[in-house]
Amino acid sequence: MQRIRSYLTLALADFVALVVSFVAANTIYLQQPAADHGFTVLLVMVPIYFCFAAINSSYGGEALLRQEKSFTRSAQAVLFAGTAVALIVFLLKAGNEVSRAVFVIGWVLAIVGVPMLRLAIARPLLNRMGGTPYSRVVIVDGVDYSPAHDDIVMQLSRIGFDPASTDPHGFHALAAAVTNADRIVIATMPERYAAWSTALKGIAVKGELLSPGDDKLGIVGVGRHQNRPTMVISHGPLTLRDRITKRLFDMVIASIGLVAASPVLLAAAIAIKLESKGPILFMQKRIGRDNKIFECCKFRSMYTDRCDADAAQLTTKNDPRVTKVGDFIRKTSIDELPQLINVLRGEMSIVGPRPHAMSAKAADQLYWDVDTRYRHRHSMKPGLTGLAQVRGFRGPTDRTEDLTNRLASDLEYVDRWSIWMDFYLVARTATALFGKNAF
Repeated sequence: MQRIRSYLTLALADFVALVVSFVAANTIYLQQPAADHGFTVLLVMVPIYFCFAAINSSYGGEALLRQEKSFTRSAQAVLFAGTAVALIVFLLKAGNEVSRAVFVIGWVLAIVGVPMLRLAIARPLLNRMGGTPYSRVVIVDGVDYSPAHDDIVMQLSRIGFDPASTDPHGFHALAAAVTNADRIVIATMPERYAAWSTALKGIAVKGELLSPGDDKLGIVGVGRHQNRPTMVISHGPLTLRDRITKRLFDMVIASIGLVAASPVLLAAAIAIKLESKGPILFMQKRIGRDNKIFECCKFRSMYTDRCDADAAQLTTKNDPRVTKVGDFIRKTSIDELPQLINVLRGEMSIVGPRPHAMSAKAADQLYWDVDTRYRHRHSMKPGLTGLAQVRGFRGPTDRTEDLTNRLASDLEYVDRWSIWMDFYLVARTATALFGKNAF
């Protein structure tokens, strides 16, 4: 939260510098600080500037840590915004309504003023955050450790987690302990490296092991902490800006989806209630981002006394547990629509790896026992749809290949994510709803 306030402070400083620049231009050229010319330019330039600034990462931890980055990126954003305004004025032939001299003077002042004000406030902001915009959690696992002044130190014994275990509740406890951390450093013994490597790759946070090890861990980089080498085991796939962008996308699409699908939702709810006794919705515990456990909302498609909350038994074609209405809503994926509520609550995303139940199996093996990479997919929020679903990898997992095929697609999505890919997959989902594996 403190970091977000710092970014907002930077944004406010940029806004003030822009306003002061064009008020000064009014004063210098027209001797009228409140003249319309400068404020007309501001109305157009301010939103364009913030768009450019967001695109070139003018607001981020690096902009606070490295003053040269903050200076150059903000100056570039002013330069690009001014160029865009000049093009708009030219195309609209609005040169008579806006003083060119006021525009040029204000633009030049802003190119200097915005970066200079950033330089003035960056250091105080950084000091207020303890010298770094990122929170670092150090988990001590059975070794001696001397903490740095800005370390958040946790003893593993107090978390209730064992990296060598496959218990979902333990992974949930770890995720709860490191919530809001930007970086996790593990101080542990060499024989625990492999277990920690698997655990960290399933969390959307940069994960590092303090002591050196070998390349079998899948090291993605090398870092330093207290003048000692660390191995970077995982990078969270999304930056703060990416997470905000994806969250806004989710909220807009989920809100529109709920309104548009409301007749279908109502009809499905009535049909379920008329056919069999029991609740309309079926709540099932599933594994989400950072391996946290959440309750996934679905329309009930089975008879109440035959519902399988743990997904211990795979659903098959002509499954006697499934009602007639349930068979239809499963084939058409209508049973998944209540998960739009999970999206609005922030537990799921519109696009992402599908969430699985804790007892889900492929060929009588738990998913995480089939492939050691399984938990890596949990570094992003689970989705209503995803790359695997669009490619047709859905339905039962009778064979281990059924899981590994969709896992490969999930990991590809995590690695290649962009907001444009989300738009594409949402558009493609409509054509994949009635695939042969939908039951």
